[in-house]
Amino acid sequence: MTSDSSRHRLGLLAVAALSLFGALFARLWFLQIVEGDTAQAEATANTTDTDITPAPRGRILDRNGIVLVDNRESIVVGIDRQEFGDLEKPKQKQLLTRLSSTLSAGRPVEEKVSVADLEKKLDDSRYSKFRPVPVAEDISEEDEIYFSEQASQYPAVVVERTTVRVYPYGSLAAHVLGYVGPLSDGQWKDLKKDNDPKKPYIQADEIGKAGVESYYEKDLRGTPGRQVFRVDRTGKVVGEDKSKRIEPKPGDDLYLAIDAKVQYKAEEALQARLSLSFDGPAGKEAGGLVVLDQSTGQVRAMASYPTYNPADLVGGISCPVWRDLQGLPRDGGDCGDDIKRETKLLKENDDAPVAKLLNRAYQGAYQPASTFKLASAYAALKDGVRTVDSQTMDNGYINICGGDEGPGCEKQNADRTPHGPVTLSPALTVSSDVYFYEVGRDFWAKGTRDRLGETAFQDGVGELGYGEKTGIDLPVESAGQMPTPQGEMELAMALYDKDPAYYDNDKDLAKQAGRWNTGYSADMAIGQKLTVTPLQTANAYAALANGGTLFQPSVLEKITVAGQPDQIHRRYEPKVIRTIDWGPNREAFITGFRGVVDPSSGNAGGTAVSTFQGFPFDAMPLAGKTGTAQTGEFKNGRKKPDNSVFVAFTDGGPSSWVASAMLEYSGSGAGAAAPAVRMVLEPIADGSIARFTIPEGGQIDAEEAADQSGVVGSGSD
Repeated sequence: MTSDSSRHRLGLLAVAALSLFGALFARLWFLQIVEGDTAQAEATANTTDTDITPAPRGRILDRNGIVLVDNRESIVVGIDRQEFGDLEKPKQKQLLTRLSSTLSAGRPVEEKVSVADLEKKLDDSRYSKFRPVPVAEDISEEDEIYFSEQASQYPAVVVERTTVRVYPYGSLAAHVLGYVGPLSDGQWKDLKKDNDPKKPYIQADEIGKAGVESYYEKDLRGTPGRQVFRVDRTGKVVGEDKSKRIEPKPGDDLYLAIDAKVQYKAEEALQARLSLSFDGPAGKEAGGLVVLDQSTGQVRAMASYPTYNPADLVGGISCPVWRDLQGLPRDGGDCGDDIKRETKLLKENDDAPVAKLLNRAYQGAYQPASTFKLASAYAALKDGVRTVDSQTMDNGYINICGGDEGPGCEKQNADRTPHGPVTLSPALTVSSDVYFYEVGRDFWAKGTRDRLGETAFQDGVGELGYGEKTGIDLPVESAGQMPTPQGEMELAMALYDKDPAYYDNDKDLAKQAGRWNTGYSADMAIGQKLTVTPLQTANAYAALANGGTLFQPSVLEKITVAGQPDQIHRRYEPKVIRTIDWGPNREAFITGFRGVVDPSSGNAGGTAVSTFQGFPFDAMPLAGKTGTAQTGEFKNGRKKPDNSVFVAFTDGGPSSWVASAMLEYSGSGAGAAAPAVRMVLEPIADGSIARFTIPEGGQIDAEEAADQSGVVGSGSD
């Protein structure tokens, strides 16, 4: 090899080396100078992580500022995942075993904490990697001191204080208030798609599950705080960027339209009358009672029984508690398929469980019985089927088939009691079924159907809100059920398609069963065949009492800045569903309904006059309507006890109230529901409610309340 060729090759190597270094320097210049800011931002992003810190929820108060739901500190035991991960495996096991034993000491079996429970929580991805995983809540201050003093025995265990819900009056208004609980997998999946950037959720958060806690979740939920942590490549926290910390902000305060004192009286009255009048299976007492302000549509009280204490649901719901809320024995099976199987079996044996979470005032649908006669009469007058002076000869019974003696043709009053010739007002006062059987019959008469259509009756009563949701600001409202000719036929054919043997494999028989007839209309006119909620009944009567405005009911008074009642975000504004034109007929309704309760009205035979003997009508002029709803038979053929129904409204005077009550299996309307309503309204009428103080913890002694009320239920319908 010659020296020239060696020099040539060295030159080529030098050129190649210079080219490579040139490219490298050019790339470094590009990265540092041209894309330096971008690269730095990416590097920073890759070494920081953000943690969302929970904020206290807003309080819930009554319209007068009485706190119904507040926040309190809870002492929580947690495990720091990072510190726990740094422990050797044997020490991790020792720690969990020791912690399990300590947390389980002195607790009932269902509340003991196993090692498996602790491991499951540590593996739960819902919990933030920056905060301790909570493994026990509401420990005592003594336990807090113990963990502090024995810290060396519990490495990675952290004891801190957090905010949880507290209920100063126990179960008072529980169904309206609702409760909060951990996000379900389904809720988290939905929230991840559209997470609120101002109030973002993390999977371990709690959310309103029922009542106003759910409906007004966006207002009650606080604004979470933020912490930005620096982490190394393994994800371990190496520090916090405190300049970017944002402190949590409490949620807004929610003031309800409810008056806590009236609410207490409503719950007390409902429970007291059930304790006296309930005639159903032991332990199945149930009912609902709602009080409205007829001038605004606001709810002043809403009671439901059986009830529950939301405090029992703080921090999650154990299986025994959940079973109890479903009306099942606490010590039964599990909380999965066992509940479905047990519930189905009990229903098949006429022993259906009575769920405690159901708000029977607006979610429970029942036959309205004679309280529905307001709607039947309104529809008849509106469509010209009747006038206020149309007279019916009430002999105690009626044949609605034009002389045909076929089955179902004869209808009768309770006990076949005759009332003689009656027009609208006395028919309402004495609750003449015969009068209203005629109304239903006439609506289905061929001439009326040809003129008005097959659903004229349903359309008329629907104007008062029956058959549709009221739109109240509470979740999962029932619309009740309004039967129609088309709906009955569709139901019959659906049953036939599902099980032809139900109709002896005869499709024509199914069609015949689903065909609407005069008897359906007649029964519906007296409040049978359909279902409504106590709230729907109260709202319909409010539209009569206030002169014709059907409001959308609401439990809202105002929403304010936390702790600042004068800093109002939103105040209740009445919403009108529709206007009802009572015309000159309104006075006939008022006269008839006053006669039901007030002996001085001039109408004789009021069905609840004896129940309201001694009521201060001078301070609170009152009108009302009783109802006694048949409930069918048990599977053994024994007749079920009747449901007791009653509605009352003020007619003039300084106040504007409507109260509607329904008590299951409790007999006549005058015997149970009417006394319950009187127990609510009388303290308002005589002014004693102003001096009343809600007992500590909201405790109710139903039997003592019944004895002290002095109200004797008597009368009919």
